[in-house]
Amino acid sequence: MDIARREFLQLTVNLALVSLGGHSVADDTPGWHGGKVLSDVVYQLFPHERLSRDVYMQVTEQLGDSIGQSAELTAMMNNAMEVLSGNSQENWFALSERGKTEAIEKIQHTPFFQFVLNEALSGVYRHPLTWELLGYEGSSLEFGGYIDRGFNDIDWLPD
Repeated sequence: MDIARREFLQLTVNLALVSLGGHSVADDTPGWHGGKVLSDVVYQLFPHERLSRDVYMQVTEQLGDSIGQSAELTAMMNNAMEVLSGNSQENWFALSERGKTEAIEKIQHTPFFQFVLNEALSGVYRHPLTWELLGYEGSSLEFGGYIDRGFNDIDWLPD
């Protein structure tokens, strides 16, 4: 039976956490893709009510892929999830908006938070649905640059 390095690491970390009395990453992160709590954290960091939740889930999946490739990030994620929700995603979703903000503030200086913040920032704002919501037309390099592509077409600023 062939097993990929990534699958081996995921299995090993999950078994170690469970054997130590912790919870498996898969308990809180279905499909090893960050789960609902992490997706909601990304939303809390970059809230756009009109932006599809699919964008946040896709960003979370990308985060989950990166986390899944690193035992160190996995351990940091589990620690962060414990602080955020006390090992239960129900606890996280029971928090008020202020409570969620306070929980995030508890982990804001951790390397894991910095990783999530940077990855989520680029993931959310590089997504075409975000561009559409914000009115960004995309790169103009292939069209000769912004000067040749309607540099003065801003219609939402007063003259």
